[in-house]
Amino acid sequence: MRMSCLATIMTLAPMTLQGCGGGTTVHPDASVQPDAFELDGTWVYLGPSDGPHMLKISNGSMVYADIDGQWSSNWTMKDYDNGLHHFQVVFESGTGTYLPVGQNMSGTYAMTGAELTVQLANGLGSYAPMRSPGSCTEGSTFIPDCRLYVKQ
Repeated sequence: MRMSCLATIMTLAPMTLQGCGGGTTVHPDASVQPDAFELDGTWVYLGPSDGPHMLKISNGSMVYADIDGQWSSNWTMKDYDNGLHHFQVVFESGTGTYLPVGQNMSGTYAMTGAELTVQLANGLGSYAPMRSPGSCTEGSTFIPDCRLYVKQ
């Protein structure tokens, strides 16, 4: 009896444990889409140092465009996380002396109502810490690669 009980446990245990463990969980319904990026829309640059421009985010792309049409840059959204307030973009094309400069960027953001603070980092490997939400200064010092926007 002990032997048959042990044999039953050994037979059932692997079947029970199948599927347990690490790895990516694939949702059975492929039509389920991730949440839309919460920054989708048009943003007007407020400062502190780049020239006046607009930032349009929609359908997985970001377009930075000078108000006077002197420059623009197009970026493709590689990844974003609304919960962590992060995004990653890859450079596609640019005209004029465009901003921002780089091939890939990671961004950290804070949004309060219609105001947006973005801190950029070159590359896709790390995110800049959000040092001063709602501001691009710490005391009298400007925070590098920080930008303020308001939703249009």
